[in-house]
Amino acid sequence: MEIKNPNLSVFAARQFRYSLYQNSLDLTIKESRPFNVLEEFIIRAAIEFKPAPTPDELAAILALDPVFVHSTISILQSLQTLAFQTPITVTQEGRLFYEKGTVPQPAYDVHIYANTDILEGKFTLTTEAFNHDVPRHLPDLSLLLNLQDGNLDISALTLTDIQEIIQNSHLSFHLPEMGKIVTGFRILPPTQMIWKLVSLFVMFDVTEHKFQIQIRSGKRILPAASTRVGYFLDEGRISLSELCDLPQETINFLLDDKNRQV
Repeated sequence: MEIKNPNLSVFAARQFRYSLYQNSLDLTIKESRPFNVLEEFIIRAAIEFKPAPTPDELAAILALDPVFVHSTISILQSLQTLAFQTPITVTQEGRLFYEKGTVPQPAYDVHIYANTDILEGKFTLTTEAFNHDVPRHLPDLSLLLNLQDGNLDISALTLTDIQEIIQNSHLSFHLPEMGKIVTGFRILPPTQMIWKLVSLFVMFDVTEHKFQIQIRSGKRILPAASTRVGYFLDEGRISLSELCDLPQETINFLLDDKNRQV
């Protein structure tokens, strides 16, 4: 760290644990396939003809046995492309898929995990449950910072929220451009509290004579968490002494030493 930026020197480093909240989450996913000629004609007729033709009228136009038309309409209704009503009516979902030249396949469910991260102030989704073996003797960063849930209420998430979080979490469950769409979700109880291990570095910038905070999970820097803890320090919501677990006299001595080195 000091080699990458000679103006920064590590003033203190500590390990913490902090709590996340995890829920099981079931996603409902639909994928699509290209529609065939008869499916395309039926959907197009339902959209463009006013009034929409009956199945028997479509069969007469196409010179087909009505059984084929009725069977295809039943399939499109089961795929929620057509509504179960007369006259033939295309659903909103059916229109979306039709614009892409496709019809949806039967939906299926995927089981994943939703994580509420108060420190980083966000939700994440993972395909596996967190199972970190975190030493219990480590101090609790959430408690030290007096972190509150704020607006992180997982029960308030909408389908659009879930779709965005999936994409931000780099999961491949919601890919509209490829005809793969998450159409529903269920958050399952109970909510479990789990622990995560992080390393906190307090760094001193010798040119600006100020402290910077960096929080890491393994080798990965957590920018939002680093910024948040730095803000708490700047605003006086936590003291440098508490953060470093050092007496103020020791901090003053170390600061004097750093300044003499400039």
